[in-house]
Amino acid sequence: MRLFNQIETDMKQIIAALCVAATLVGCANQNNSTEEALLQPKVDTIQEALFHQWFAAEFDNHEQHWQDNIEKEKSPDMQVHEHIHHVFAPLATPALEGTTYFVKQYMDGDPSKVYRQRLYQFIQNQEKGALQLNIYRFKDEAKYADAHLQPELYQTLNKDELTTYPGCEVFWTYNGEYFDGNMGHNTCSIVSKRSGKKIFFNDTLRLTDNEIWIADKAADEDGNYVFGNKAGIPHINRKVVYFTGWGGARIGGKDTPKDTKWAFNRDILLHNEGQIVALQDAKTGEKSGYSIQLALLTYQNTFDPIFKFGLIDDATGKTITYIWSDRTNPTTGMNLGWMQAGLKVKQTRPNFGF
Repeated sequence: MRLFNQIETDMKQIIAALCVAATLVGCANQNNSTEEALLQPKVDTIQEALFHQWFAAEFDNHEQHWQDNIEKEKSPDMQVHEHIHHVFAPLATPALEGTTYFVKQYMDGDPSKVYRQRLYQFIQNQEKGALQLNIYRFKDEAKYADAHLQPELYQTLNKDELTTYPGCEVFWTYNGEYFDGNMGHNTCSIVSKRSGKKIFFNDTLRLTDNEIWIADKAADEDGNYVFGNKAGIPHINRKVVYFTGWGGARIGGKDTPKDTKWAFNRDILLHNEGQIVALQDAKTGEKSGYSIQLALLTYQNTFDPIFKFGLIDDATGKTITYIWSDRTNPTTGMNLGWMQAGLKVKQTRPNFGF
């Protein structure tokens, strides 16, 4: 900002000198137009709106994790990307300026396996011509767990309840095709409690209309690897789409008598990036022994991605049958006689499960 102010001062001095040889009206017009040009924001507000349109969603790298496990069978030394789910939920925070989000990230498709919970703040950084992301931690993690489901909590949140690490900001810029996110080189660091060494974080990110790529990496002060994909391949997370619908199955499966009791649910909710939902009775909670799964996958030796609707045997964890269709299909269903289900894209906020 100091540099920006100095440039503005220098320009005003130039304008003043030019005024000696200009008419009063011409000088005033030049003064106004030049100052207006100087004060124009370097971050395009249209681009900022586009960023939030793309960013506000849930993302998941199920297919990448699935493909890695297949490749690892051929190359045992291959590093498998962890299966990660991201929730970037817009949530206004009166205590902070800019646009804020509640962020929840968890492992293995299990919402209870939370590995990171944050408050993200986006503000315009005019000096860098970038959208600046400030990352805050909650001092009381339990209080703000699943805050996206309790937005009233943010109304009374104050800065004393938050902490951050200066230098760990991410700067987002638009290159005409997608947004690049970068930290300052080695500006983000902490001292490891275990080793006593300083750990440096250098994350790079990419945001498109349908994906967010996250390359988290860290090394100690001696340059030794701490974490991150050693091959430099980011976690490639796709924006999820949620489906709602109904489904059920005879308890015990296909070999039970036709008059066997069913486990049935008319309020199924699951997303299309590998989420598994048990077919259980909505009233009693009794399980049928089977689950359903939606997944966007590209099978080996093919180049055509498919939209898979699979039926899983809970006892073995294996898919016993599935149907597939085009990835853009807004509805899907299955009828095996002893098992039936029908699903369609969630009508409101399809990129969020709440």
